[in-house]
Amino acid sequence: MKVFEELQAPVMQNKHGENVISADFGKEAFARLEIELDAYNNAGQLTLAIGEVQTPDGRVEPKPGAWLIYREMKFTPRPGKNRFFMDLPQHVSPYQKTYQRSKVIAPEIGFGGEIAPFRYAEIAGTGMKSVKFIRHAMFGPFDDNAADFTCSDEGLNKVWDFCKYSIKATSPFGVYIDGDRERQAFEGDAYINALGAYCTGGGYELARRTITFLLDYYPQCCAEYRFFGPVLVRDYLLYSGDDIMYRRYWREDLPDRLLNIYLQSDGLIHNCYGDMLSGYHHEHQFEYLPLWPLQMQELVDWPFEERGGYEYGELNFSVNAFRYWALCMMAELEPQNFAYASEAATLRQKIHTTFRKHPGFFADNAKSSHMAFHPAMIALNFGIAEPEDVSGLFATLKPQGMACSVYGAQYFLDACFQHGETQHAINLMRADGDRSWLNMMKQGATVTMEAWSNAVKPNQDWNHAWGTAPANVIPRRLCGIRPLASGFSKFVIDPQPGDIKEFSLKHPTPHGAIFLHYDMGHLEVTVPEGTMGVCRGPLYPVGKHTIKL
Repeated sequence: MKVFEELQAPVMQNKHGENVISADFGKEAFARLEIELDAYNNAGQLTLAIGEVQTPDGRVEPKPGAWLIYREMKFTPRPGKNRFFMDLPQHVSPYQKTYQRSKVIAPEIGFGGEIAPFRYAEIAGTGMKSVKFIRHAMFGPFDDNAADFTCSDEGLNKVWDFCKYSIKATSPFGVYIDGDRERQAFEGDAYINALGAYCTGGGYELARRTITFLLDYYPQCCAEYRFFGPVLVRDYLLYSGDDIMYRRYWREDLPDRLLNIYLQSDGLIHNCYGDMLSGYHHEHQFEYLPLWPLQMQELVDWPFEERGGYEYGELNFSVNAFRYWALCMMAELEPQNFAYASEAATLRQKIHTTFRKHPGFFADNAKSSHMAFHPAMIALNFGIAEPEDVSGLFATLKPQGMACSVYGAQYFLDACFQHGETQHAINLMRADGDRSWLNMMKQGATVTMEAWSNAVKPNQDWNHAWGTAPANVIPRRLCGIRPLASGFSKFVIDPQPGDIKEFSLKHPTPHGAIFLHYDMGHLEVTVPEGTMGVCRGPLYPVGKHTIKL
């Protein structure tokens, strides 16, 4: 994979007294720092520092908290001209020993040195005549001009730009990573990251590499993530038109991900502890698993505190709902194989019998009388809910606001758009409260966080693309552009603008860009060669069309 290097100058440089010079690069990036320094003969020891957070007086914060970056190096310059790179220690995950077979380390893919995420830099000490900061920012494949979105709501524009840049900023490692702390690929993270990349200009290479890595190499410990194989392959096929992932994995790996060997006599998967570690045709090593409590086997949401009081039992809703979703994806991948659709329908009925205590209520576990936020939103998003369930489920969900993690936000926003709660979803995406993307920016982040705040997850990082749900929800749901056939050969046009009076979208496809402009019920769409659009029934061939909604 080719990694692209951007040489960047600070957007702002300041002096603090006689002996400190600071630089602000405007946005965070995984990068190396180069210094050009002209020193006097009497220059003493200098301290060079980088970080993700500033102090109130504009210095690099040395104690930023969470897993936020602060790195420093001390050196004594030669008199006259000096030019060098800041020496960064090799990144070590806190779980490095458990990721022996799957760790992702920068030098392995040719950076020429370690990289770290930072926005700010400074140099402090005596004897400096002049200093020039140069940031060598590293990015994977990303076309800045492939996609665009603007609308009449400035808050939503900021959120889109924030999430789009987050997809780009987290791209240089050869696979989608879960942020700087671990630098590890995870299926659930990859699902959101890939959708965002398809919609913003990230292309298909990283998705292909990540899917290959996860299916060949490293299945995850949490039960729900095992089911993402069919989801990832289905989305990759629809967006890219490349069937290599399907041809490679459909016979063995994808059926493995359905975990059929763990079905009990009732056709459901019971608690996923213990022997859930085995059963794959690959000989994987699960060194990572002992770190987690047993409940980690069924994720529900992350961190633990974001589960809304979900009650675990011997037979739980979450793992069975995700298995149903995977079966539906397999049925889409292989429509000629009626077994998957039939099994999905049977499982849906069993979920109803076991967990649907009454209309508008899906219990956390078979013996529970409690419905957390997550069964409600998942039942809606995965098509498990019946029409008569919808109002009751949203009556539970809506008063709670964004009562899930930044990861869970993907499922809730999708559920809202699928069931006519468009305005609620838009309001959540442009909100500025504690659990919002605008508030991430207020806290100083320029790349999406792992959690809504450091208070929610004290060891979080500020470079986690699983927090980019709006990057795909805005084009897929608000603008309504989604592929219906491989490689966008056929796509749906179904805007749900809510109170957004006007918007414009440029959406990449393998055939060229789709252009969409909406203005108060009037829609203009440009359909590229090799594709066909479908808008609420009528077909729209190649060319420019005006549609009244």
